[in-house]
Amino acid sequence: MVVRRPHDRKQQILAAAGELFREHGYHNVSVAQVAAAVGITAPALYRHFKNKPDLLYAAVNAGIESLYDRVAGSEDLKSMIAALAASVSRRRGLSLLWQREARYLPDEQREEMRATLKSAAARDAALIRTERPELDEEDSYLLAWALIAVFNSVSSHRVSLPRRQMELLLAELAERAVHTELGHSEAKVETPTGHVPVAMPRRELLLTEAIRLFDERGYQAVNTEDIGEAAGTTGPNVYNHFDAKIDLLIAAVSRGGERRRIGVAQALAAATGPEDALAGLLAAHIDFAINERHLIGLLISELDQLPDKFRRTCEQNQREYVALWVKMLDDVRPGLEPATARITVNAALTVVENAVRIGRLRRRDDLPERLFEIGSAVLLAR
Repeated sequence: MVVRRPHDRKQQILAAAGELFREHGYHNVSVAQVAAAVGITAPALYRHFKNKPDLLYAAVNAGIESLYDRVAGSEDLKSMIAALAASVSRRRGLSLLWQREARYLPDEQREEMRATLKSAAARDAALIRTERPELDEEDSYLLAWALIAVFNSVSSHRVSLPRRQMELLLAELAERAVHTELGHSEAKVETPTGHVPVAMPRRELLLTEAIRLFDERGYQAVNTEDIGEAAGTTGPNVYNHFDAKIDLLIAAVSRGGERRRIGVAQALAAATGPEDALAGLLAAHIDFAINERHLIGLLISELDQLPDKFRRTCEQNQREYVALWVKMLDDVRPGLEPATARITVNAALTVVENAVRIGRLRRRDDLPERLFEIGSAVLLAR
């Protein structure tokens, strides 16, 4: 009897690899594990992919090209939103794969995928301007990335709804984002200018550079020599301030959590009612994200590198942070289904966190005000 390989074997491998990379991180997954998830041997997998980096590239690129195809093939904004909503359940982990795992790919491959994403955003912006001709190019581009962020937000959590209900909710959240009434500022985009460097203590400088490098390259791809060189010293000098590389990551994540807690405490202390409290939380999160975008990156992408006990504590803190937002949202909009409220909150948070990581948006001098307007629209259906 001749046993034939399924015609979609390559797609099965890509789906399994994407799920495993998302769940455990690229460096913690072997080719043998991917093969086992599909029910084949590692040599059989190599008939389709030459090595593990090739598999990672294919897994991430397949998702990005699918996103682009759906955007490019849509005739208007409404059909594009519907198409993206319908695809989310099948590629739920795309955003996390791009943000966390694609950093381990060669620069030219990442640039290629980044160009595809920018093309998708430009197409989004054009469809938004067709429906909202009063917007200028920069505002439509901001709303395009906000729309993409709403769909990306499902990568950051496991909350789900029946498929059709999930599609309708995500489409509604995306509609709220792209129809946000934006205020206006005189200067839309600022060109970065030079600044006078401020001398930092050596330990602080090492931690600052480690945070940046861990975010940009990934914890696994950075060594103490890289950190020392970035801080203007040598790798061995790192050990005068930190016992091991992992201690830098622990210190960084602890700092991120503490700064976020301070923002929450100040927002709640100043609130005069539920809606004011929710607005305060949103403003505090925007301030934290804009000023600490590399810390945001670590909280999104590097928790799986932490020792188990500390990682569990950080994950619990994240759950409690989202739960606080859900409670505030329920106080303002009582009666929301808990899963709907959590998905809504995560969408608003992702709009903020993604925007500060896009250079063209980050250079807007009015970004805090515009993100507050979009976040409020997503949360409050206004």
